[in-house]
Amino acid sequence: MAIQEDRSRALALAGGAIVNGLLETLVDKNILTVPEIRGVILKAMNSLTPYKATPAGYEAHGMLAAILHDRFPQDRAASPDPSAGVPRVSEKVVK
Repeated sequence: MAIQEDRSRALALAGGAIVNGLLETLVDKNILTVPEIRGVILKAMNSLTPYKATPAGYEAHGMLAAILHDRFPQDRAASPDPSAGVPRVSEKVVK
């Protein structure tokens, strides 16, 4: 049973790492804005409402709140990357 629990936790961590990386990449590539990402995270937090009274739901809600606060703060949206939209040297500009 312990091996199955460890694998479940590892899978949850891996999934979270992938999602965090994906969200960062979407912002970096100007596909989504920080306010849009914050909206996605807030929707995820709202979807946990029925489970907030459980230990796992409470922890998941807290982790999403930490991501919202630490990785995608509101003031991050106010100071966009000055190089946003500028092709990198390795990118081809197609006309």
